Amino acid sequence: FLKKEDTLVKNIFIIIFILLFSHSSYAHTFTGMIGFYDGLTHPVLGIDHFIAMVSVGIVSAQIGGRAIWTVPLTFVLFMLLGGIIGIAAELNKTEITDAVSLSQLSQVSFLADYIFLIIEFGIVLSVIFLGLAILLKDNFSKKIIMIFVGLFGLCHGGAHGLEMPWASNPILFVLGFILGTSILHLFGVGIGSFAIKTKLSYFLLKFTGMLFAIYGLYLLILHFIFN
Repeated sequence: FLKKEDTLVKNIFIIIFILLFSHSSYAHTFTGMIGFYDGLTHPVLGIDHFIAMVSVGIVSAQIGGRAIWTVPLTFVLFMLLGGIIGIAAELNKTEITDAVSLSQLSQVSFLADYIFLIIEFGIVLSVIFLGLAILLKDNFSKKIIMIFVGLFGLCHGGAHGLEMPWASNPILFVLGFILGTSILHLFGVGIGSFAIKTKLSYFLLKFTGMLFAIYGLYLLILHFIFN
């Protein structure tokens, strides 16, 4: 039988392996949005969202104290706010496109694409920053982390909000992805809480944070290449 420390190290390596070799499937798509189950699994199916959510939980565990619940709660609240903004923007866009001329339609589409670009850029930055926060936790103050977690929550929520009007059951979908996001936060808290107990596991945790940041840079490079 393996010791607890050996089991933890083994589990961390398994997580790293899955994250490195899993297929890049982004969370923010316009498919599979029917009801509660789809919302629940939505954050897990997108590697960018998955990493960001787990990282929020890990960072909160690294900080400790009240941050274990205030950091994830901040993300969820701002995600809800971003979702509301995204829903309003998408509905407003639909109303505008029905009323404007063809010459004005291109301007509306350009603005919508620009807003979506900012949101996607913010999501990629969340993967990079949160990965660095895990790696260099002592170099970031709690206030800075809270500010960026809130901003990233807005971006993730905004992306979902733009999709929400197209969901078959928007309310159930929202409840589902809020629960799914919260579960990933708790998963991250669990990882962080166990990993900070030994030097080896904490080193592996920081190494994982570095991999998260590198993956975020990879997404950023891909974005500039294909856009």
